[in-house]
Amino acid sequence: MHNFMAILSQLFWGVTIGALSAAFETLAKGAMMLCGLGGAGWYGLRWRRNRRMRIRSQDADRHS
Repeated sequence: MHNFMAILSQLFWGVTIGALSAAFETLAKGAMMLCGLGGAGWYGLRWRRNRRMRIRSQDADRHS
């Protein structure tokens, strides 16, 4: 009976640690994905703003 309880205890801890590591891995992947998408969006907005500023300065140079 002692061996049986030891096996069940190890199985319980194995499942618990496995579930916790899977949950942490999922959260880490989600955070990395959000950071990647946020960074790409920020870069796109910055690029678009700089492009508009370049076009406006070229238009101002042509009209002066």
